[in-house]
Amino acid sequence: MRHFCFAVICCLILLLSNVPAETRNFPAATNGKCAIPGLKTALLNSSAVFVGEVLSETKNGDERTFEFRVVKYWKGAKGKKIEVSVNETARYQAWYQVGEKYLVFARTDEDGRLRDGRCSPSKLLSEASKDLKTLGRAKIPR
Repeated sequence: MRHFCFAVICCLILLLSNVPAETRNFPAATNGKCAIPGLKTALLNSSAVFVGEVLSETKNGDERTFEFRVVKYWKGAKGKKIEVSVNETARYQAWYQVGEKYLVFARTDEDGRLRDGRCSPSKLLSEASKDLKTLGRAKIPR
């Protein structure tokens, strides 16, 4: 039985080695890339979805916290200002820049703080026209 299993595994390896990586349908984690969720899934799984301008940035160890002025929101960002934190690692550095506007998808952590990270669909507002159209009408913070 062990020889049979070994033979099957060897055959699979040989077969897969001739198939281009992009057509194998492996989960993204197996090839070192993110599995960025689709817009509907990201909206469902996020605690806050909003367009905001970065007002300030603070760093504390491996964590950067960005204060945003909320321009409009779809979920969870009812106030005019909101903070989103990002944990930085050797593989991921926070990319938000003070003065820039973004479409942000953030989740709440176990401490109740909003976080964004490596596999988020957050992006520069200038690159989000298709997403904004799909999201539809937003609310204005009070």
